[in-house]
Amino acid sequence: MITFLLLVGTLLVLVGVHEGGHFLVAKLTGVYVKEFAIGFGPKLASLRIGETLYSIRALPFGGYVRMAGEDREETDPEIPKGRLLYNRPPLVRILISLAGPAANLLMTLLVLVFALWMFGVPLLQVAALIPGKPAEVKLIPGDRIISITGVPTYTVEDLDRAVQGCEGAPIEVLVERDGSHRSFAMTPKFDEKEGRYLIGIYPSPITYTNILTALDPSSVLLASGLRAGDTIVSVGDVPTRTGIDLLLGMNEHLPAESIEVSILRMGVEEICVIQTGGLELDQVFSGITLADLGTTYRRPDFAKGIIIGAGEFANYVRLMIDWIHGIIAGQIAVSETVAGPIGIARMLTDWAEQGASVFLQLFAYLSLSLGLLNLVPFPALDGSRAAFALYEAIRRRPIPPEREGMIHAIGFLILIALMLVVTYQDILKLFR
Repeated sequence: MITFLLLVGTLLVLVGVHEGGHFLVAKLTGVYVKEFAIGFGPKLASLRIGETLYSIRALPFGGYVRMAGEDREETDPEIPKGRLLYNRPPLVRILISLAGPAANLLMTLLVLVFALWMFGVPLLQVAALIPGKPAEVKLIPGDRIISITGVPTYTVEDLDRAVQGCEGAPIEVLVERDGSHRSFAMTPKFDEKEGRYLIGIYPSPITYTNILTALDPSSVLLASGLRAGDTIVSVGDVPTRTGIDLLLGMNEHLPAESIEVSILRMGVEEICVIQTGGLELDQVFSGITLADLGTTYRRPDFAKGIIIGAGEFANYVRLMIDWIHGIIAGQIAVSETVAGPIGIARMLTDWAEQGASVFLQLFAYLSLSLGLLNLVPFPALDGSRAAFALYEAIRRRPIPPEREGMIHAIGFLILIALMLVVTYQDILKLFR
């Protein structure tokens, strides 16, 4: 029941904001709006205010704004001709079409910024140290970075900006260690290979240790004799303290038929040989969980929250573009990465269990997905309606309404068919 309520509530908000964008711009541009509906099918509740009927319908998987003159065949003589949708200039119709996706994109940004203000940003940690660099003798894995030379550090970009800005001059690194603040002076070194100044840390919101806490039955490490509770103290002859040390150590040896590691089990050091023949690094570490040193959050101020939120928004867009590129290039299987209502419901439940901050990140990503998807010029989507209006503006005459209506109807049927296929895939995943 909780899963169902999360899904319905999320869809109602996402669709409500999307259709609200269309509705608001239609009203502002003088178009006659007959109905603003959330959902499809039979009406569950409705209220008429002025000329518009506001309704909630039985199936919450969508919504619509019904405007006078959408099909160019308005029969109500009481509606002024100038308020019919297709009597409005193409630019107005383009704005109305794009207002829904724009509302979702705006909500994505607002949710991300709100989450930052409410729950804060994970403090960057020293996830590992680079041998021979200034930080090696000053910092330790797990140190929380508070500021660089008095400037608060929230993101990796903040850290890099502060280090590069010193241009080789000494800096003060303020960290939190064991509940207290400590300050360390160090001078960044210019790395010729990297082409920039470095202090020699791997910054991350979380520091993973070298302790195994869980291994799946399919894990290569489990098959090689390692167990939950083991501490991997070295890979080959190189000591390890963190998860990054493990990754770097393994990567140095691959490709190899086997890699020898030293583990500490119940206070006794032992040697294990991991069979790695034909495996990539991600396959070697697949199915394992490492202990971590926890996460500490700090709330940014008003302006910094907006800046960080905008950065996260840009990262989300890049992820979406990379996903689309991966699908087009055949590198990503659509069936494994696209979710229907059942898959989304599972994700919402799983992420909600991890806390409100994590849930809001998923909510923001869903809002972004809805907005960007509707910008695609595919029949029945907002992008195609804007494209038709743009085509009319260029040709200076409209496309025949019967032809446009047929194109949108075919597109809608294709989208429904795709949704059914995706839902079927979601059901199959439940039994895997």
